[in-house]
Amino acid sequence: MIALPTKRAAILFAVPLVLSVFLLPYFILSGSNLPAAPIILGMNLFFLGIFAMDWFTIPRAKRFTAERETEPVLLQNAKHSITLALIYHLKKGASVQSSIYDDILPFMECKTFPLAVPISPGRNEFSYPVTVSRRGPYDLKHVHLTVFGALGLARKVYRIPCETSLRVYPDLRSVSKLILLSRTSRLSFMGIRRIRTTGGDTEFERLREYTRDDEFRRIDWKATARQRRFMVRQYQQSRNQTIIFMLDCGRMMTAESQGVRVLDQAISSILLLARVALDQGDRVGILAFSSRVLRFVAPVSGSGKHRVLVQACYDLYASHEETNFDLAFRHLQRASRKRALVCVVTNVIDDANADMIRSHLEVLSGRHLPFAVLLKIREIHEMAEKANDAAIRLGVSDFLEWRKNVIHRLSAGGVLVLESFPDQLEVSLINQYLWIKARNLL
Repeated sequence: MIALPTKRAAILFAVPLVLSVFLLPYFILSGSNLPAAPIILGMNLFFLGIFAMDWFTIPRAKRFTAERETEPVLLQNAKHSITLALIYHLKKGASVQSSIYDDILPFMECKTFPLAVPISPGRNEFSYPVTVSRRGPYDLKHVHLTVFGALGLARKVYRIPCETSLRVYPDLRSVSKLILLSRTSRLSFMGIRRIRTTGGDTEFERLREYTRDDEFRRIDWKATARQRRFMVRQYQQSRNQTIIFMLDCGRMMTAESQGVRVLDQAISSILLLARVALDQGDRVGILAFSSRVLRFVAPVSGSGKHRVLVQACYDLYASHEETNFDLAFRHLQRASRKRALVCVVTNVIDDANADMIRSHLEVLSGRHLPFAVLLKIREIHEMAEKANDAAIRLGVSDFLEWRKNVIHRLSAGGVLVLESFPDQLEVSLINQYLWIKARNLL
């Protein structure tokens, strides 16, 4: 607890100071017999007494307790509401003026505080919107409360214990959108292409209404006659296949693109594709690593297991440690012996890491289907076109040409490669997965 004067008190105490500046010269020059010092001292004591009386009108800290209510799941970069309850333990009495500031973390955007409100005896509830820009588990431990005296001269600052655990997950609204569009056969609205299958995969799954992307040979004319609208036969692709995402959380993934962390975009895209794969009947696993293996989830199946993958990814962060690809791929070889689509999500910025990724993925090509997902930083590509300095444009162009050679060498070694900007990765990744399924590459 801290006791402090308010701005009003500072003005009040300035009055005798200003008067003394004018009165002392007057008493000295006029030769007045009035004792100047006692008068000025008396004025100061009078105002100090008023301040002390106001200070004693402030309730003590034990009169206040706080509770905080939040939604069970918070999504990154989405607006949520938090309800704060302040309980003033007094049966009867006047309300007190206060200023409230919740335990907001630096990456939580909230324009509500400080909140100047009167607190009445009993329960007082306040709701405020908040947007969290970082994933992970966080704890809010206190509510900071400033209580003013009846005259507004004195204030006490209390730090009231109020522990609340927040769990901020990647923004999964695109998953809900995907499920809705999938049920209405409108995935093209997300940019997901319908890809023709080649051979095999002729097991009938269901009948559904015709969309303009369907092939005419899929139309079931008997069902069309019965329903009096065009109906098509849908065939299911191969199921029970395995996808393992290898997510690089090392120094190459610490970059940001358009103010968003590259790793955040990668995680959202992986979780979206994981939901698609689980709905297709495939098994999905995740291996996250930097200088060590950070997280491993053995391949799981069933749409209900998507939450397991979300729990595994929501608190992963990119570090400035050098990525240990040797350790990660050794762990993969021990943990997964069944043929799988091994999707390595990373970024390449130098020859050492590019050669290491290529050598490991080429070794995998015998047992697994290697798939390299390389992220592009949009600002670097814009510099190649818009930089004023010719030397900078030349350097960036050389780097982009080097990246093309890296992709060419990976493709020549039998590795599937997808290069994408982070904000376009979700759709690009799903389209590539559907293309792989349609070509029966697994």
